Amino acid sequence: MARDTRPMQSRPASLRMSASYWALVAGFTICRSGCVVVPFLSLYLVRQQHFSAADAAQVSAAFGAGWAIGPAIAGWLADRIGRRRTLLVTLSTVSTVYLLLPALHTLSALTTAAFAVGLLFEAPRPAVLALVADMVSEDSRGRAYARLYWASNIGAGVAGSVGTVIADGHMTALFYVAATSNMAFAITVLIRRIGAGPRPATPRTRPDSPVTGYQALFRDGRFLVLTGLTLLYLCSYQQVLFGLPVAMDQAGLEPSAYGIISLINAIGVVAFQPLLQPWIDRRTPLVVCAVGAITLGLGMGGNLGARHSLIGYGLAAAVWTLGEVLFFSSVMTVVERLAPADARGRYTGIWASTMGISALIAPLISSAALDAGGPELMWTTSLALGALAAVGLLALQRRIDTTPSVPDAVDLDLASSRT
Repeated sequence: MARDTRPMQSRPASLRMSASYWALVAGFTICRSGCVVVPFLSLYLVRQQHFSAADAAQVSAAFGAGWAIGPAIAGWLADRIGRRRTLLVTLSTVSTVYLLLPALHTLSALTTAAFAVGLLFEAPRPAVLALVADMVSEDSRGRAYARLYWASNIGAGVAGSVGTVIADGHMTALFYVAATSNMAFAITVLIRRIGAGPRPATPRTRPDSPVTGYQALFRDGRFLVLTGLTLLYLCSYQQVLFGLPVAMDQAGLEPSAYGIISLINAIGVVAFQPLLQPWIDRRTPLVVCAVGAITLGLGMGGNLGARHSLIGYGLAAAVWTLGEVLFFSSVMTVVERLAPADARGRYTGIWASTMGISALIAPLISSAALDAGGPELMWTTSLALGALAAVGLLALQRRIDTTPSVPDAVDLDLASSRT
């Protein structure tokens, strides 16, 4: 497969995007604003369905297993049947599962449904990311991905607010909110005909190359290294969800304190991303990712000094939020440039699976660290993971800089036709 061999150098992007792009961003933001079930799933099982904590953990593990493989399957579908069909199928199916969930009362049925939700709730992401590359010009993609990330975080912030308001008295309503938001995105895709036009022409593969699809992906060392380093980064980042609430509870802080930290994170993402974008545009994406990784690690390490102070945790949150913005505003540009044009869905799907895999690994890291050395060891481990990811990303950039460019298939064909 032909691939993009341009240097991984960012450049200022045009401010103008197509109406289809903005419709896609709006639809995805609506979808993310309905992600209200996952944070409250265990609470729903224990409080409303009266299952034990062990049963709730089983259901949550099934969700995590689905999340780990769902994006990869969805990425394959996006390349195989098209972005539009993948969006419509996954959005309508997960909406149906959300509507069925309140009627399920047995542990086996709920475990199966949770696996299905994990499989599907992030499934639209690979198709959305591939669509951005399809519909946005090459020199504007970095900013297009950054805007999508920014808007989707606004949606996530809305989801947190809606979930907090609804969960206390109307927990079952969370499933209907989630179903409605996904169907709203599907309707947006239908009405705006997102992805309905002809796919952009893709470079031809070399006729003498038998390696295509996932075979090529799993032989792409640069992409596999990037995916592994993303997993390292995420195992540190996920401690915001798994380690931080436990550490704050052990420090004697009220549950509402964690809500304040979540609010600082949401406000920080919305504020930092537009302010940082001009700087990001002028830097090499992998270098920005490396700066983001070490900044995240320093923010996690900053929790060591927080002790029993909400102010201390808030200051650390501002730092790791900065690292989050830098990393996620740039990493998709790297994935897109590594991916052959005819395999964007598969590349983004495999990369997106790291979020689900990290959600399985990160709780094991935090629990082992807390048992062995308390919060101090957990935050030191998180700092080390961020630092390792940063070093690896810089090493990957040096490898790309020193790798000779190889002409793509189209160039080879043109060269041979002239001789």
